[in-house]
Amino acid sequence: VLIVAAAGNSASSAPLYPAANDGVIAVSAVGPDKARAPYSSFGSFVDVAAPGGNLSRDLDGDGYVDGVLSTGGNDSGPRLNYVYPFFQGTSMAAPHVAGVLALMRAANENMLPDVVDVLLANGELTIPLGNQIGGRNDSFGYGLIDAYKALSAALTAGDNPPAPRPWLGVNPSGLNFGAT
Repeated sequence: VLIVAAAGNSASSAPLYPAANDGVIAVSAVGPDKARAPYSSFGSFVDVAAPGGNLSRDLDGDGYVDGVLSTGGNDSGPRLNYVYPFFQGTSMAAPHVAGVLALMRAANENMLPDVVDVLLANGELTIPLGNQIGGRNDSFGYGLIDAYKALSAALTAGDNPPAPRPWLGVNPSGLNFGAT
């Protein structure tokens, strides 16, 4: 089982659990400028970074804060009103990583935790950020998760290629069984 957890929003290097537990992929957050988000925790327990938003800025000038657009519900009135608010946090970043890992697992059922750990440590799932010594740093872990790169790695994983997908074809391309 792959377990992903948010690194925390205290902007400190103090380990946060469950993210700091062995076997858990700890996720820090970056803003749209790919810098560590000001609230994001960091440290030796961080494995990877993902978009977490930054509600204090509008870097792209689109008139909206640079948060992660999410779904929600406003129940302050007589009826539940569904809304699309912006949020920020490592709790926004962690689902990005979990989603990428789910795509990898869907593409290759052999994407077990030990295989993912090796691919992550080898930089096959991420884009390097910051000064990565030995392939990682305390702000971004092994880098910013990259869905395309990660899915490509899952499809070509060394000793664990994906199982062949069944394929059904017809030759010739059309059949006519007549009126009966």
